[in-house]
Amino acid sequence: MTEGGDLDKLGRGTVRNGEIPDCLHQNHIFAIRCFKHKLLPEFLAYLTASRYGRDYFEATGKRTTNLASTNSTKVGLFPIPRPSIDEQRAICAFLDEKLDRIGRIVRSIESQIDTLGAYRKSLIHECVTGRRRITAADVEPLKVWVAGGPD
Repeated sequence: MTEGGDLDKLGRGTVRNGEIPDCLHQNHIFAIRCFKHKLLPEFLAYLTASRYGRDYFEATGKRTTNLASTNSTKVGLFPIPRPSIDEQRAICAFLDEKLDRIGRIVRSIESQIDTLGAYRKSLIHECVTGRRRITAADVEPLKVWVAGGPD
């Protein structure tokens, strides 16, 4: 979990699963270890990222001019609603699936934007080099669009 930075980033966390062997963290990160028979780390990560978690850390965070911070006492006092482990798993699975779906949608939209950008560059090149001519018929639909739509 993060100790300091922007106020809206306080207390945010992620689950480290040993992706980088022998990795250490800096002193501005709290290493939280859950008793997995009581609290799933993934559930805690989702909880701290939720509006509930954000509200707690924003309310308890110490603010200076350009920095906000929390401390281990405030992290330890974070009230954690604790449904059963099975319910925590179900909540995490639901959120994982929704976030995966959102990720696929975002990637699809980014791909479409890239395709349209390439098409735009190609179209500009064709117009500039004279390989494509713009006619009055090409411009007519744009007049409606620029004017705010048909009456």
